[in-house]
Amino acid sequence: MATVVITAQRHPAELGKLEISLVILALAAFTGLLFSFAAPLAKRMGVAGMRVVTRIMGMVLAAIAVGMLTQGLKAMLPGLAG
Repeated sequence: MATVVITAQRHPAELGKLEISLVILALAAFTGLLFSFAAPLAKRMGVAGMRVVTRIMGMVLAAIAVGMLTQGLKAMLPGLAG
């Protein structure tokens, strides 16, 4: 949501807002399509496969969190950026 707000501020023209809206709609449709394949894919992967995917996604989420924390600390304490 923050990305959409910032992008809308950078492109204040009506055409820019229309483009942003079309991209959001396309992404929503794509996400819906992916969700429609989620149940059959989970069924094919089985319990063990879903556990593996869950652990990998947890590691990805942790890596994103560490990156965000690092950026925040660098912004708060510029001396750490060294």
